[in-house]
Amino acid sequence: MAESAARAGATASGGSGGGGGGRAGRFTMVDGLAQPAAGSNHPHTPEEARLLQEKGSASEGGGGGEGTGSTAVFVGDTGNGSNGGATGGLLDDAENGNLTRNDALAVSVIDTADGGGGGGANGSSYKPIKNRRKNFPRGMYERLLKLFDVSKKSERPFLLLIVICLVLLLIIVVLAICWPRIPAYLRKEVCVEAECLEASKQILTWAKPSVATCLAPYEWACGRFEERFQAHAFRDTNKGEWSPRAHEAYQRTTEAYEFISKLPTAAMSYSTQLMIHKLHTGCTRLETVSNSEAYSALRRIFRDLGGWNMIDVEMMRNWDLRDYLHLVQPKYGAAPFFKLGIDTRNQPPYDYMITVTEGDLGLPSKEFYTLAEKHPIIRAYHTFLTDTLAHMISTSTEIAQDYAKTIYNYEKRIALDVMGVVLNESGNFSRPQIRTMHQLVNDAPSLPILETAQALFKSKKITEHTEVMVSSPAALKAISQIITTSDKEVLNKFFMWSVIRHFVPFMSRKFRVSLHQFEQVLYGAVEREPMWHFCTNVVQQWMPYGLEALRENPALIVHDQRSSSELSDYHHHHPSAGVADPAAGTSTLHDPISYDDELVKLIFYHLREEYRQAVVGAHWLSEPLTHFLTNKLSTLRLQIGIPRELLQTERTLNEYYRQLVLDGLLFVDSVVNQWGFTKTQMTRMLDNQTEPERILAEMFPPRSAADHLQLQTRQRRNHLHYQTPLADTPVKYSIALNMVIISRQRIQEPFFHHHYPISVNFARLGAEIAQVLQSAIHTLTEQYWNVETSGRGGTVRHDNVFNGEAQKCMARTLLHTPNGGRISNATRLNLYLELSAVNVLTQAFGTLLDKIDRNERIYESDISEKTTYEMLGLSQHRRLPGLQPYDERQLFTLAYFQRHCSVGYNSHRLTKLLTQNDIPEIEKFDLLWQQITPLGAVFECKPGGSGGGGPAAGSGACSNVL
Repeated sequence: MAESAARAGATASGGSGGGGGGRAGRFTMVDGLAQPAAGSNHPHTPEEARLLQEKGSASEGGGGGEGTGSTAVFVGDTGNGSNGGATGGLLDDAENGNLTRNDALAVSVIDTADGGGGGGANGSSYKPIKNRRKNFPRGMYERLLKLFDVSKKSERPFLLLIVICLVLLLIIVVLAICWPRIPAYLRKEVCVEAECLEASKQILTWAKPSVATCLAPYEWACGRFEERFQAHAFRDTNKGEWSPRAHEAYQRTTEAYEFISKLPTAAMSYSTQLMIHKLHTGCTRLETVSNSEAYSALRRIFRDLGGWNMIDVEMMRNWDLRDYLHLVQPKYGAAPFFKLGIDTRNQPPYDYMITVTEGDLGLPSKEFYTLAEKHPIIRAYHTFLTDTLAHMISTSTEIAQDYAKTIYNYEKRIALDVMGVVLNESGNFSRPQIRTMHQLVNDAPSLPILETAQALFKSKKITEHTEVMVSSPAALKAISQIITTSDKEVLNKFFMWSVIRHFVPFMSRKFRVSLHQFEQVLYGAVEREPMWHFCTNVVQQWMPYGLEALRENPALIVHDQRSSSELSDYHHHHPSAGVADPAAGTSTLHDPISYDDELVKLIFYHLREEYRQAVVGAHWLSEPLTHFLTNKLSTLRLQIGIPRELLQTERTLNEYYRQLVLDGLLFVDSVVNQWGFTKTQMTRMLDNQTEPERILAEMFPPRSAADHLQLQTRQRRNHLHYQTPLADTPVKYSIALNMVIISRQRIQEPFFHHHYPISVNFARLGAEIAQVLQSAIHTLTEQYWNVETSGRGGTVRHDNVFNGEAQKCMARTLLHTPNGGRISNATRLNLYLELSAVNVLTQAFGTLLDKIDRNERIYESDISEKTTYEMLGLSQHRRLPGLQPYDERQLFTLAYFQRHCSVGYNSHRLTKLLTQNDIPEIEKFDLLWQQITPLGAVFECKPGGSGGGGPAAGSGACSNVL
């Protein structure tokens, strides 16, 4: 019993918080030995003390206590259980750390020293939770000290190291959060070919990508254009404004001049290249011709035409207009009162036929004659008339001014009367009408149209039953009535002035300076056009086929004195020196594929299909018309450059220009000879031609020497399908062949290259093709009604549906624009057609990208089977350097709108309106930005956003567009 009590006391004294059950007696631990407490009734033997000491040591190790020198004092008496019930609660309180004082029981004080230990299975230890949380960092810190075996001396450096690590960790976290992420477009592949760098340079030279696209779209696309061309040497020589179209024309002329200047002159005595060089050299000598020499050449012409009353008064007594009116155009190309030409019939059999239009006037548009007498343009025209007369004869200022006033008033009378009858007849949109010569004689008896046609086309049998295409029979009738009520003197002055005006650009320097001073007021052209530029344009107009053939096939250029027959034999036996000849046994399958040509075909046939789908989806078109248009579009073909058959030998060129004579002493004589060659071309077009010959006639239609100065030809294109040469419009539509013809020079750098991004090529060449297709649909619509009318034998003329839609579309759109009242119906039609073309073009580009992504081929017979998107580099979708943020659609938008950059002349906006049936490019930019919302949507611009004064796209003014 005593032994059990001693063990229990030793066990209780081992841990700082241990204990359990009743106490067997009272003892005291002193200096590590268990000693009986004072007054104890249970003395222990030394052996028991030793055992108790061992038990105490073992208990210390098991309880985890740290106080080996502690003393536990228990006060109380435990009996055999008689007092256990009474004293158990108090003992438990003491064991739980509650200090109690009782007379019956002594106080038990437990000193745990450092607070370690915590009992066995029956033991209990309690500490508040707050204290545990407060001690957790310290405990972790102490564990780190023990883990890394840090001494007291190294504790502070170790603490500093921990702080530094925490700070570094915080910095890393902050950098990870704030570190700039690489945009997705920078992870795209960039095109590094030389052509891609060139395309990027061209776009960035004109654009300002840093400007907000939606807030200032014109500044974004064209911000640097004006900065670049404001001081351009040729800006002031252009008529109206300097635009990308004018810049491209200047580049083409510059390239042609460099080519002409490098042509070898040691060729045989007669060759096309020698004639080109001779023509350009003779033209540049115009500045050295004296006034007397130029006037002498004109005086011979006056005498041949019956005399001019200003110098041959006596000859006027027997002068009759009708006797000479039928000779002036056949002999010299001047066209007072009426004008004959050649064009395609827009109905079966789609052959060439003679056309009859109103004659030329001094001002480039009839609407200029509605201006006030004090308007600067009218005053400048009076000055031009007066100065021209002063250069020819010596007369007083008053006589010269009276002469100028008479001419102007007579031209004004013709212009206003013709405008009135045309507007009353058909709203300015009459289609050309087929008439017989007999009908024209009855409608306009004062105009010798039949006699003029017989003199112009001598080799053809022209009778009263010959059909001709007339722009406006009412206009010819009005001119005939004016002639019958005019004095002979006035008729003579106007008649001779038409001849003078025809030759003025090719006379002496003084005449040319007076013409420039008039154009300076008319167009704003401050500087005179340099002679090399003027003469290069003359070569492009007089000999376009020869010039382009030599540029397309340099092997035709002769470098020695070999004869024409020797050269032909050489090319026949060496087809590789020129264009491969299929007839000579060279298979086209073995010719290398032209990637540029294949890409052009791909763009064209894709656009053709998009237009076909757009026509089908245009429910505002009648079903028969839709069927007619889709059939025509399905058979529409493409021709790139001059036909191969016409590029085989140099002999073909020589035979073509055999009748062009340029040996006159004065350039005025060359002008007359050139008109004789033009008449031969026109007569040849009335014959049955092969398809290559017809393509050549479409590409380079015959024009008189001064046609490039008469801007009325552009205006007449809305009434007649006027044959515009590829030098003016590199892409055109042929009615007779149902074919789109593209100049070879147009698909070359810097305008086009198959290594350029597809977005750039589609925005440039694709836009021109789309506009030609849109105009072709307008022409085909007229053709449909011509076929319907002729088939039914009726006389009811239906209006072209696109004309009506154009007026509805543009009536409100252009209502508040400057000079909106002067915007003609022809201008509205042109803007509507371009608006519709851009709409189809934008949709077509999106579908083309989808086809490329799906690798869906465009199956057409003209596209080689070997041609793939991968071969053309279309499937890579690489970004342009410097323009990486722009994807294909965004780059397409930017490249397209750069077509409408400009450096304009605000004071000459009226001139552009009346001469070209157009509006300034910046206004067209705003119109298209407002109306074609998908273009701005790729930049997340809201419909109707900023960009100009045009209406919002949602106005509904232009809903019926393809």
